[in-house]
Amino acid sequence: MHLRSWVEITRPVDGLMAVLAVAIGFVVGSSGFSLNAPFYLAILSVFLFSSAGIVLNDYFDFEMDKVNAPSRALPSGKISRKTALYYSTALFGAAVAIAFFINIYCLGLALLNAVLEIFYAWKFKRIALLGNFVDSWFPASSFLYGALASGVLGSTLILALLAFLANTGREIYGDLEDIKGDKKQGAKTLPILAGEKPARFFADIFIFSAVALSLVPWIFGMLNSYYLVIVALADLVFVLSMFFDPKKNQRLTKLAMVVAMAAFVAGVL
Repeated sequence: MHLRSWVEITRPVDGLMAVLAVAIGFVVGSSGFSLNAPFYLAILSVFLFSSAGIVLNDYFDFEMDKVNAPSRALPSGKISRKTALYYSTALFGAAVAIAFFINIYCLGLALLNAVLEIFYAWKFKRIALLGNFVDSWFPASSFLYGALASGVLGSTLILALLAFLANTGREIYGDLEDIKGDKKQGAKTLPILAGEKPARFFADIFIFSAVALSLVPWIFGMLNSYYLVIVALADLVFVLSMFFDPKKNQRLTKLAMVVAMAAFVAGVL
């Protein structure tokens, strides 16, 4: 077993995205860059939590990944399922332990998300919309986690809602991409139950809702004009993503989310 496999199974790029969300939540919540111990503990905690959730999902998705992603560590045999379960448990434990040293609010959110992640990976992700909603809560809550670590929620609530809506649309597009493997495992995702065209339409509604919501912070004077300029670019990418196939949509919406996060940071400067 190689060290590379232990790193790859956690998909650290996704963990860094979660770290970025926490950092932005902290900065937006505190309206500045006054970084301190809670900030560093929060980004470490959420990185470990993200890694734990990804490993746990791979554990439960073992059979589906044989079809959808056979090169991953578990279906390829690089790491055993039993080892992956122990690895995930250790990562969850470390993430929650670190949250304890931030504050009671971060600890409560970490415990809630740990329970949700277990049920999501085990059952919820195979249920139409419920799985999409729970999975979209995780990136949204990363912003809130950062804000709670700073001690002030501020406009982070709107940022979290924007992330929730955009990610729900993105997740439905993900279900469209994975429909072959999901059918084989008897999953009841929205594309399987409602059909591909209705599912895509529903996904577009969520993405468009995120675009519409992005104007609210500027309209109510919560963020400055720099925010408006940058978020307009993110909105353009969101809209364009709705005209592409599910795989391309996944990449474009992730890019749009990164630009939108940058807009929020610019908006508080």
